[in-house]
Amino acid sequence: MVNDNEEMDDFVNYILSPENDEKEKELGLSHPSVEFEEKERELADRIELEKEAEERSAYYTCKRFHGDPKGVCEKIHSLGPWLKDIRGLNMHKLIDTLLKDEMICEDLNDDYQDALEILYNTGKFKDIKVIEGRYYTNKLKECSLVKDDKGEWHYVNKLNTNWSDLSELLTTLFIKGGMIEEMTKKNVIEVKNYLEGLRQNNLKDIKKSNLYRLFKKYFDQEEYKDFTHNTKKNTAIGDRVEDLAKELLESKGFKLIYNGRNGNFIDMKYGIDLIMELDGEVFLIQVKSKAAAAKKAMDYPTYKHIDIFVGESPDKNGVILYDRDQLQEGTFIEKELLKENLDYLINKFYDSGEVNLD
Repeated sequence: MVNDNEEMDDFVNYILSPENDEKEKELGLSHPSVEFEEKERELADRIELEKEAEERSAYYTCKRFHGDPKGVCEKIHSLGPWLKDIRGLNMHKLIDTLLKDEMICEDLNDDYQDALEILYNTGKFKDIKVIEGRYYTNKLKECSLVKDDKGEWHYVNKLNTNWSDLSELLTTLFIKGGMIEEMTKKNVIEVKNYLEGLRQNNLKDIKKSNLYRLFKKYFDQEEYKDFTHNTKKNTAIGDRVEDLAKELLESKGFKLIYNGRNGNFIDMKYGIDLIMELDGEVFLIQVKSKAAAAKKAMDYPTYKHIDIFVGESPDKNGVILYDRDQLQEGTFIEKELLKENLDYLINKFYDSGEVNLD
């Protein structure tokens, strides 16, 4: 029995093999053009990338724990956004404070001139000015972020908002403090009440809270960088959906004019993942992993200037677009081209008898 990875490797190697030309002709699957050949190869690359993304996504929340610690982690995780929200445990601010010494503060206006010019020309962003021929905003004047040893953006920058990673961080705190046995005896409501007790006194000065003091006692700065497994998983999924959204929009005539990635402050400060153009009109686009999340995001003040919200459809066979004014119910774009090409490759490969499925 060939395992899934070996079978997919055989699949990709086979469809890229020039020795398969004669077999293609026999099957009536010869390529009509060089362009089609390039698309076929791009799809093979996509299959490999999606396989790698799925492998990276194999991690699930609390996987690092077993027994009682895992049960405590799952209870904390069930509290969801409350862990980070200012009206909840306020760990967004707590993590920012804990990481402050590791953060590098920079003026990034020069790094985003292309994007700032596009946003300025939309007329929506009054904070963006033109000063001596240079686009400038205070939002990019003092950007703080943690960098890795190579000077690149680090995933720990998202720890303050990922409640899955925060739940694992808190569980580790209880392990270090010898509190796991006591926390195991508490139900979810009791766990929440206990955490609220640790949060006391941090409304005005977070450094006075017991939670801050405990983290300072039991963790050093480098340890926080280990709590990024869920962030990496979500980022891999998000990148895949963003690439899919971009390609499907391009198939409908949109032209990409700006695309930010991890650590991109246009996304962080303005909530914009993609900037695309259609018939001379510029569209600011926010991409979510799921269509339901994209539709919900339309109500967030953070995204008030976004034109189009995109999320993957529930059946994962395309994306759904939500326009603030015209497409409230959502417009579905199917993976038509990709689906047809994939059927072509599967038929060519498996019908050839080159793969043993037994």
